[in-house]
Amino acid sequence: MKSGKHIVIFSHGFGVRKEARGLFSDISSVLDDTELVLFDYNIVDETENTTTLRPLSEQARIFSEKVKEARERYPDAVVDAVCHSQGAISVALADLHHVPIRKIILIAPPVTMNLERMMNAFKSRPGTKIDMNSTSRIVRSDGSITLVPSKYFIERTMIQPMRLYNELAKVTELVIIRAKQDNVLGETEFSVLKNVRLIELDGDHEFSGDSRKGLLETVAKAIL
Repeated sequence: MKSGKHIVIFSHGFGVRKEARGLFSDISSVLDDTELVLFDYNIVDETENTTTLRPLSEQARIFSEKVKEARERYPDAVVDAVCHSQGAISVALADLHHVPIRKIILIAPPVTMNLERMMNAFKSRPGTKIDMNSTSRIVRSDGSITLVPSKYFIERTMIQPMRLYNELAKVTELVIIRAKQDNVLGETEFSVLKNVRLIELDGDHEFSGDSRKGLLETVAKAIL
């Protein structure tokens, strides 16, 4: 058995792929001497340029399995997680009581699961079709298609992010990085949370442009 192993598991957001449109690739580049675990929650069809969302309960199960696999391979390893956007919800829903994880960093996590806000962001795009009783077809900004089953929407309406984050903070060290100019979630407020370290950084939801460097430095410092 190897000692001193450090594993970082990544949890991506709504409808994107495991690299989180380059965000996780950049974070990976500054995490030296760590084993990185990047994976897709969803079903990706490269030929059709589509991504089919799995329900959040299934995403949570997948994340739990990734932690369990890491623990089985290296029982004494330090295991951390980095999550972006809705990836925070997938992790907060996971069963982490029996598979300990040292620290979880939530980057620009949602404070509500407001369906109306999400619908307004997508429904005006040509080719988008929302069907709450079947499978919705959402056109993304990069031209790819996200297919969303009705079960995803059903589960989403029942989720209370703040309650989940408070519960998560009971089983791990929880760090939240708030984007001060979040163009997707709008203004976010985390003062109601307990036992959570809150870091506020300038940047949009993706920490694009000049703000990316500050995010990378902050995550590396928190993890390493």
